[in-house]
Amino acid sequence: MRLQDRIVAHPWLTILIGALLMVPALDRLVDFKTLQSKLPIDPSIEALLPRGGPALEVFERTRERYGSDDVLLVAWIADDLFTPEHLAGLKRFTRRIERLAGVANVDSLATAPNVHATADSTEVDAFLHVLPENRAAAERIRDEALANPLLVGQLVAKDGRGVLVAVHFDRTLDTSTLTDLVKRISEESRAEAGDMANFVTGPVVLRLEVGRLLLHDLYRIMPLAVLATLLVAAIGFRSVRGLLLPFLANSVALIATLACFAAAGHTLNFLTVILPPVVYVVGFAYSIHVVSEFDHEFARGLERAQAVRTALREVFMPLTLTAFTAAIGFSSLAISGIDSIRQFGLYATLGTLLGWASALTLVPAGLMLLPANRPHRARPPRRFAFAPWLADFNLRHRRLLLAIGAVLAVASIAASSRIEVSTDYLSSFADDSPVRRDFQRVGAVFAGAVPIEILIESDIPQAFKEPAQLRALADLKTWLLTQPEIGGVYTLADYIGILYRALAPDMAARSALPDSVKIADQLLLFGSGTYVNHFSDPSFKSTLVHVQSTAVRTSDLIALATRIEARLKAQLPAHLHGQVTGSSYVIAETIDNITQGQIQSLTLAFAVIYVLLIILFGSARIAALALLPTALPIVVYFGILGAASITLNLTTSLVADVVLGIAIDETIHFLSRFNDEARRAANERDGVAAALATVIRPATFTTAALCVGFLALTAGELQNQVQFGLLSAIILFIAWLLNFTFTPALTHQLRFVTLWEILTVDLGAAPHKSIPLFAGLSERQARIAALMGRIETCATGTRLVEQGDEAHEICVIIDGELLASVRNHEGQVVPLRKMRRGALIGEVALFTGRRSANVDSLSSVRVLWLTQASLERIRKRYPRIAARLYLNIGAVLAERLDDLTGNVNVNARPAAHGAAAPPAFHHGV
Repeated sequence: MRLQDRIVAHPWLTILIGALLMVPALDRLVDFKTLQSKLPIDPSIEALLPRGGPALEVFERTRERYGSDDVLLVAWIADDLFTPEHLAGLKRFTRRIERLAGVANVDSLATAPNVHATADSTEVDAFLHVLPENRAAAERIRDEALANPLLVGQLVAKDGRGVLVAVHFDRTLDTSTLTDLVKRISEESRAEAGDMANFVTGPVVLRLEVGRLLLHDLYRIMPLAVLATLLVAAIGFRSVRGLLLPFLANSVALIATLACFAAAGHTLNFLTVILPPVVYVVGFAYSIHVVSEFDHEFARGLERAQAVRTALREVFMPLTLTAFTAAIGFSSLAISGIDSIRQFGLYATLGTLLGWASALTLVPAGLMLLPANRPHRARPPRRFAFAPWLADFNLRHRRLLLAIGAVLAVASIAASSRIEVSTDYLSSFADDSPVRRDFQRVGAVFAGAVPIEILIESDIPQAFKEPAQLRALADLKTWLLTQPEIGGVYTLADYIGILYRALAPDMAARSALPDSVKIADQLLLFGSGTYVNHFSDPSFKSTLVHVQSTAVRTSDLIALATRIEARLKAQLPAHLHGQVTGSSYVIAETIDNITQGQIQSLTLAFAVIYVLLIILFGSARIAALALLPTALPIVVYFGILGAASITLNLTTSLVADVVLGIAIDETIHFLSRFNDEARRAANERDGVAAALATVIRPATFTTAALCVGFLALTAGELQNQVQFGLLSAIILFIAWLLNFTFTPALTHQLRFVTLWEILTVDLGAAPHKSIPLFAGLSERQARIAALMGRIETCATGTRLVEQGDEAHEICVIIDGELLASVRNHEGQVVPLRKMRRGALIGEVALFTGRRSANVDSLSSVRVLWLTQASLERIRKRYPRIAARLYLNIGAVLAERLDDLTGNVNVNARPAAHGAAAPPAFHHGV
């Protein structure tokens, strides 16, 4: 028993199996005791980093050696910041934060080293080791801090109106613990800062805010996406089955997908958080097609079970093809070098296939169980009665529509040259977001809010105690400060220079840096502490230059890094090797992954889909034409990005692959239906009208469901999700518009056969051996030839051919028995012969244009009609098949001619007696 028959026969069993599978899946996703989600949110930068490569390797090595630059910044800003009270509060706040579990270390004026020499000794202690007793002492601390090149612009604002506390955390902290810790620090800051402006910002705050918004947006977007799609279903079907079945089927697909996602140990991050609405919305479209086809068949008068079977048979091939092409579009993202994009692609593929499976199993089972009322009249709704007009418009203005498509493509390609690739994390927040405002405020008050690091390494031990290397660092700093995007630079040379001026002021007056390794050793012996670990490893074979930048845009950051890399390569000593690194830079470096990944994924998707279409249609030309209406919206998408100055970023890079897999859905549905209808009507123009009338309703509702589902993403606060949802909806609408204008204009003169039709057309056993017309052909070629004509089933007693009628077509008997007869001069019916499987009727009429006999069915028969137009199509598309067919028709005619000659001689005498024997070519009708 076939699967569809099992579903129809046992719908409750199908539903039960689906429900049982959901129990362990739900257990993976929900804590049934607290009803809380088990899906973790991970806003860490690792989700945005490439899987490998030199840049990541340098970043990991730097982070392991020097700690992470992913810090929390606590800003205090006031005009009279340097007072005894405020500085005492800063010290108390720093000490309290240092004692919190999970805090690795804290940098502030209360911990920064202050080297100062007296007549009797040299002391190295924190700036606030001794709190000032009066305003004058507090102002001296301010002056000393502003004179310290390691602090100004970094821990203290250049104008003295602000201080920063940089908090470094244990890297093993989970998101929940880190969130609580940042909240505690923010509360402590407000308590100590009093009336001063104070806030927390920095990379950690950005990440945690992204995590909060991811969860918040998910809980808001998913219900909106569900409600939006249900609203479309309610308007389109106005029935319980049309509303309920797509929802249930796609809920099952989504739950199963997320359960697999969680079981594999993945977390929802900056990109994968859009996976749930995408999976649900895409699968919803498949279910709509099944319900819509059932409604169509049920309205025609079929019984429920037969309507379900017929609907499944009609939608199976186009639905399967569209699901697998969508899966190809999604799975092409798996070649990305960024883990979050790869995970999105893989699990969107899984969700698509599960949505397809649910649509073909759970939806039919539900159709068997839910009530269905048959309409009084079977006709399409009036709002879609314009299909004939639309078909006529498309065909009358075919050249204009094709020209518009060409102009649109050229304009989009031109506009796409202006696309900017970006990984700007900050752009995910709205312009008026407090998080964005505070981040920018820190950049304006201090030396810049974007940290960049330069790792410089040598193979020589103690290399960075040598004067030459220290001078190279000082020269690099001087050059860096001339770059407009850089507000502060902090190096090991600065730290040693401070020690040199404090411990050897006379020598420092002659030279800013020590002139021997021995002096540098002594300075570090007296003044070294944990602070030196910010700048050098214990062996002094590598050093880290800290740069504070105001460059937020990816293009600005990459341009700056490129200039720095060129300077390092050109002017560092030969044994030193310098590389730009840091989390901001590494994320910005992923633009190459985004650009290359976009090109590679789309190329792979188009190539695989093209090969699939070639297999399906059996023609590279037809496949290319079928792909054009899908490629055009993708080209338009990139044109929109360029024209609207929307960046190609981690999220918008997903849109093209998502839309590619979805948009081809309606193209394939239209082409498949057009092919059927054109063959049925034996007229391409009528085929276009009939295909539009049949397809436009489900296509419109599936597109509407997809568009409103994606538009639900615009309700989120993160701008990357807003852009993804809005762009996806716009491009899908454009694809829908093109599918019902550009596609009919492009393909209306095509006649083709699909692989599915070749496999399923019923010509009986071995038609190439049992039907003389197909002699010399393969079975596949015989099926192709048959599909270029039309197959009809006729009941017993049906007259297929009327003597004297005009006709230019032949008929081949597939099954059943026919009788050829004529009327003589007296009006009597004279039987000629009985004909069975393989007999050819009308080979003479094909050329003369006149039927010479009557043909009636003696039983239920199936016949294949081939018109001159059909044969001409075969000649153009399959010349080898056509040559064999004409050869076989010629052989039949030659045989008839031999029969005619023989019959004239044999029947001459009966004719003289008035027997009225008909000429033998009447047998050919």
